[in-house]
Amino acid sequence: MRRQMLAMFAALAVMVLLSGLRAQAQVRLYDPNEPGSVLVFPKFVRGTVVAGVPATEIEISVHCPIGLQPCAVPGTSVRLMGHWVCPGQVETQICKENNFIFTTTVEGTVSFSTEGSAVGTNFSTVKVPAPLCPEGYLIVWAVNVVNRPIKFDGLVGDAIVRWNSHAAGSYKAIAIQADPALANNALLATSNAGNGLIFDGGPGHYAAVTGTVMGTVKYDTLTPAADAPVSTTLTLLTLDTLSNRPNNEVFTDIDFYDANENVLSDSTNYTCWTETALSTIDPSLTRDFMSRKGFFVSLDATKVAEEGIADNVGPVTQLGLIDTQECAGSAACSENLPVTASNNPTVVNHYAYRTDDDSIPVPTTFVGP
Repeated sequence: MRRQMLAMFAALAVMVLLSGLRAQAQVRLYDPNEPGSVLVFPKFVRGTVVAGVPATEIEISVHCPIGLQPCAVPGTSVRLMGHWVCPGQVETQICKENNFIFTTTVEGTVSFSTEGSAVGTNFSTVKVPAPLCPEGYLIVWAVNVVNRPIKFDGLVGDAIVRWNSHAAGSYKAIAIQADPALANNALLATSNAGNGLIFDGGPGHYAAVTGTVMGTVKYDTLTPAADAPVSTTLTLLTLDTLSNRPNNEVFTDIDFYDANENVLSDSTNYTCWTETALSTIDPSLTRDFMSRKGFFVSLDATKVAEEGIADNVGPVTQLGLIDTQECAGSAACSENLPVTASNNPTVVNHYAYRTDDDSIPVPTTFVGP
């Protein structure tokens, strides 16, 4: 009898484990390296480096989705919705944003800048408004003729960021796919009266996104060297954003390692979006104390309830970008915003790259206006 009970409990445990694995397997996780129905550009910067040359240029191309190949009609129109998203205002924690609609074609490319009509047509193939803040993030997704979100897993993109007339860098946009069971051009489910994009990997939704970021970084230093002075910034954002509404702050712990695995544990907090120099997070995050290069990994990002703010709490998504500037001589190496033709003259090299993640999904909703 005892053996039978043990066998029954063992079988039950296996069933529970398999059930959990099947449920986890049903959650589709985003793949930033495949075309998606959504693109996230973690960082834009306002300004012009010389007359008519914008500090940030956005480029988006559309490939024929696998489910529609071979595309019978090249040049088919694709309608896109874009949102410039700002960091939370200090007094109100409102994350301001403004949106715009534009079109391109399958196998076509569209480009635009942060400066609206203030720059020449060489940098903009479509008319878009300027963001409402010096820097923040951009999110773009495919929509139908009445501006409802649809599946169209064909979007790819990149951003070019310039600091002066001779230093520029670029990064690939983060692509997020839609439910693989849906046909391309099918409507996606939404929340919040149709304004919420659901990223949880569930049926009829977008793929889930993660809450942990990690990557290799070059630590700050002012000491002149072959590749210094150097300033590295960490950009963090959450898709758990209430556009044009007060948002709870995101708190995240971060472990920084030197080349020999010694760890320095820190934390930071932000509302919707932030960009912070490593040595601002902690004055010890420098080459002198850590090493020339090291590794960092964040712990789960979490929103904490604040009085008077009707926003969600608990675990939230977190995406990131690592941005390094190398400067000439012994001058300080730091960003000056907005970018102009003369306020970042010492930057000679600039490079940016997306962070990696831990593949653990965190359900989230981006809410537009």
